[in-house]
Amino acid sequence: MRIFMLLLLLAFPIAAQADDFRIIATGCVKPRDSIRIEARDFGARPSDILATSRGQTLKMQVLRWSPSQVTIAVPPRGLRAGETYRLVWAIRGTTGRDLGPITLCAQRQRNTERAARDMVPAPDGSPEYTVLVPARQEQAARDVLQERGAQLLRRRNLPQMGRVILFYAFPQVLTLADARAALTIPSPDADVDRHHIYGFAAPPRLYAAAMVGDPPEQSCALRRAVRVGVIDGPVQAGHPALAGVRIQRQSVLSPGLRPTGTDHATAVVGLIAGNGSGGIIGLAPGSEIFAAEAFGRDKGREGARLEDIATGLDWLRARNVQLVNMSMSGAPNAVFAELLARARARGMVVVAAAGNSSSNAPRLPAASPDTIAVTAVDAARRIYGKANKGPHIEFSAPGVDLWVITAKGGGYRSGTSYAAPLVTALLARHASRGGLSLDKARRILRQTAVDLGSSGRDTRFGYGLVQSGGC
Repeated sequence: MRIFMLLLLLAFPIAAQADDFRIIATGCVKPRDSIRIEARDFGARPSDILATSRGQTLKMQVLRWSPSQVTIAVPPRGLRAGETYRLVWAIRGTTGRDLGPITLCAQRQRNTERAARDMVPAPDGSPEYTVLVPARQEQAARDVLQERGAQLLRRRNLPQMGRVILFYAFPQVLTLADARAALTIPSPDADVDRHHIYGFAAPPRLYAAAMVGDPPEQSCALRRAVRVGVIDGPVQAGHPALAGVRIQRQSVLSPGLRPTGTDHATAVVGLIAGNGSGGIIGLAPGSEIFAAEAFGRDKGREGARLEDIATGLDWLRARNVQLVNMSMSGAPNAVFAELLARARARGMVVVAAAGNSSSNAPRLPAASPDTIAVTAVDAARRIYGKANKGPHIEFSAPGVDLWVITAKGGGYRSGTSYAAPLVTALLARHASRGGLSLDKARRILRQTAVDLGSSGRDTRFGYGLVQSGGC
């Protein structure tokens, strides 16, 4: 057979027509990988598709065929690692046609990564992996990952997000890049990443209203109740400063996790809807708070697992919550980014804290274009020293030495965690006057912001200090 293929190629020289075809493959390919080839018109079914390089020719297996698309499988053996091959459509009775190149992976990488402190560990101590996929593509994704030795740990349905989220332990022979490549064809809409944990965007600290333009000691009650979501830790709903505030709480913690303390989430809710007890007046009293309690502890790790954030978002969407505060910060993650994009597509406006790691690197959720990223300034309008920076920063709000609710009554706290809910509260006011979208929210805040730092938007202050415009 191989001699026949060589003779065929000699008889029909390859035409330089690769521009008519497009090979869909992610990086290098490995034995048994699927490759999709698109064309204007394949016409009749090809007699053979061959891989050729330096005198070697090997026939490829055709898995699926249509006039505009052919899917082939890389043979399990025979091709040389690291070699680049030309794919050739060998048509009987005519010249062979050049479809383009593929490159065999040089060597099989091993996944020896151990779960960092900001990752959920699999049973063997390696990172747990998440796969976010439409229900119609779930089985195909599960099949291809099972073929590669991945162990399905659990599954969660996210009906409001239109997705299913799967949690896996990967064997050493399966890297994250391998998994993404393997899912490209059978589950093209799947997003795969490590299962990250997101920490509070501030170590507990905070303060207030005059800087954003509110009348001193005056409560600006909402014109009508607005549902405001908070994905955070547990809320101390019985705190005197929250008496009379309508709060629906829902723990979305994964089994086995213990909840964190109540200070952080209670402070965030107080800044939005506090009743004034103890001097803490929320900027949007009358808000109806929906608290998705997602921050937990387990084996020395503390924060919100992506699994629980996803469940919280889905719970909020099911209750028609439009405005959501996320005072958290953590690693970039493709699955988290897709969830935020889907939340925006469903009309949710997410306000996110910039984070406090003194970093210029993008951190989620603030770095997502589908959230409003908020940094913190002090009473002299100076940037909070630990605040993250970057081109994604949009607005500044008070967030240094703010007086906030604590379990013991109140205390001073600092961080972008506390700046974000002030912006969330101002947007709740606008939502009480009419509809709100992410684009509209950005436009409203931009029109009234006081420019700080260098002229115009910058990487430290964004567009500047948000203003309420009064009650």
